[in-house]
Amino acid sequence: MRGVRRRPGLRVRTTFVAVVAVAVTLVVAGVVVILLLNWSLDKSTTEDARGAARQVVNEIAREGAGDLTGNDIASTGDSASVIQVLDRTGRPLTSDPALAGRPPLTAARPAPGQEVVETTSLNVDGVDGDFRLVSMGVRGPGGPYVVVSARSLAPVTEASARLSLLLALAGLPLLAISALAVYRAVGSALWPVERMRRNVAEISTRDLGRRVEVPPGGDAFHRLATTLNGMLDRLASAQSAQRRFVADASHELRSPLNTITTALEVREHHPGAMPDDELRRVVSTETARLRELVDDLLLLARTDDTTDNPPHTEIDLDDLAHAEADRARATVGLSVEVRASPVKVRGHAGQLRRAVRNLVDNAREHARSRIRVRTGVADGYALVEVSDDGPGVPEADRRRIFERFVRRDDSRHHGAGGSAGLGLAIVAGIAARHGGTAECLASTDGVYPGACFRLSLPLGGDH
Repeated sequence: MRGVRRRPGLRVRTTFVAVVAVAVTLVVAGVVVILLLNWSLDKSTTEDARGAARQVVNEIAREGAGDLTGNDIASTGDSASVIQVLDRTGRPLTSDPALAGRPPLTAARPAPGQEVVETTSLNVDGVDGDFRLVSMGVRGPGGPYVVVSARSLAPVTEASARLSLLLALAGLPLLAISALAVYRAVGSALWPVERMRRNVAEISTRDLGRRVEVPPGGDAFHRLATTLNGMLDRLASAQSAQRRFVADASHELRSPLNTITTALEVREHHPGAMPDDELRRVVSTETARLRELVDDLLLLARTDDTTDNPPHTEIDLDDLAHAEADRARATVGLSVEVRASPVKVRGHAGQLRRAVRNLVDNAREHARSRIRVRTGVADGYALVEVSDDGPGVPEADRRRIFERFVRRDDSRHHGAGGSAGLGLAIVAGIAARHGGTAECLASTDGVYPGACFRLSLPLGGDH
């Protein structure tokens, strides 16, 4: 099996992109410069050919072409610039010495006062090359004539080649310098990230109190450091809550186990001290307590697990309220009032039933003589409110009472899940999983002056 190919680092990728961008820019700029140079030199060559032709045209217009010789029209004395004069029949009348005996350079025959510009390949003095031809018509003594002035385009080609080579030689070190500068600049810019990485790498689960140094300013690095510190705060809080949860759960599980162990040891060492019926009652009671505690812990774990997505269906909260109210009436001699308006939500039926049951059980446990279960709609949320006429919950404890394993020392210290104090924590967890909230409110009803617990859930169905 082939190994996984490592992806180049950010510095390398950024440097590569920057070098490619600079190279493309240099190429485009070089092409533009070369094209402008070619255009300028080409125009200059044409003007030079036109100027040489015009001189001969002016002379012919004054004196005619009868006395012109090759030396008279030779402009530079080399093969880069040559002139040829054609008579009215198109035959060469006189030519530059480099063109002696050559046929006409072009088939163009412009009328007097007109000119033709063209580019053609010529062989002059045994050397082939491209030439710019300017043909001018002129009328002088002896009839009309055509003056053909030819200028070599080799200087244009050579200048373009030299400039291309120069740009290439200058571009290579420029690309190298750019690559080095970008590589170092990116490394310097990313140094705060590397420092954060090292700081985070040094933070262990035993030292979550350390934090990443926040760079000054409000740039992306500042926001990244702030986000990392926020994550570390949440990890520290979660770790603290986990340790507290494990410690409390261990204590709660140890209590019924100790009771069962003590009863069995007493039975083993002192058979007459504990009858069989009492031993079975103790073991059965504590086993049921263990089972209830384990079930509550598992339910809390499921509400914490964001990867667990149980099926959601449409549920009538008013039907759940009636069912739990009827169950409460059957178990204790309390007055149970139900004010259930039809309201639908989408959620997990079992979990929502457990949440309503825990609220009703909590009220049933602490009420003196009556409880009330109410459902309705307010501010776009479905509500389940359970009130009682018990001692109530002090304002300082109304938020803390939904935490796990919370007990209070007053007459309302037992949660709906039994002595472990998990019932209201389960309600809060189920509400959060369904996008809602659970809260304890101050009662304003004189008939139910005790606690008022409210479960708020997003509406579902037709509302």
